[in-house]
Amino acid sequence: MVWACFTGEKVGPLMVFDKGGVGGDEYIDVLLDGLLSFVDDLRKSTEAGDTIVVQKESPFMFMQDNACCHKVKEVLDLLKEERIPIMTWPAQSPDLNPLENLWEDFKEHFHSEFLRLYSRPSQSQDALYRYIELAKQVWGEQGRELIDRLIKSMPHRCEAVIAAGGGWTKY
Repeated sequence: MVWACFTGEKVGPLMVFDKGGVGGDEYIDVLLDGLLSFVDDLRKSTEAGDTIVVQKESPFMFMQDNACCHKVKEVLDLLKEERIPIMTWPAQSPDLNPLENLWEDFKEHFHSEFLRLYSRPSQSQDALYRYIELAKQVWGEQGRELIDRLIKSMPHRCEAVIAAGGGWTKY
């Protein structure tokens, strides 16, 4: 299982979990180690010399689906405390998160690199660490053009779902 995030400026960390699912406690760790450290870096990058840019509202919105671990009270409290706005998803909605499209591109590139570097998969612990490092490398090389297109598509994605009454869209 993996978790990652991105913004219009850059990709965030890719976190890999060697065990299956993630519960509320594990997801809080993901948010602390992955999302919040990434957001801190983004907020620091708005500082210019001796001037600190103060924003009344967050310049980003965090998108997560309706997975059980995303809805745990402690998770929602943490995000609220850290002033991380969350996009509201209807209970039975199509997954509009552009990250889903980025996953497809990532998987394709990872698979190509994997085949280039390794003759066959291995289940050794050493191989697992190499695969994780390869995944992080490929994630860090995501193309800006695709990310920009995905972000710019969000208004159209939302409009399409609204027009379809929450039903199927091309997205």
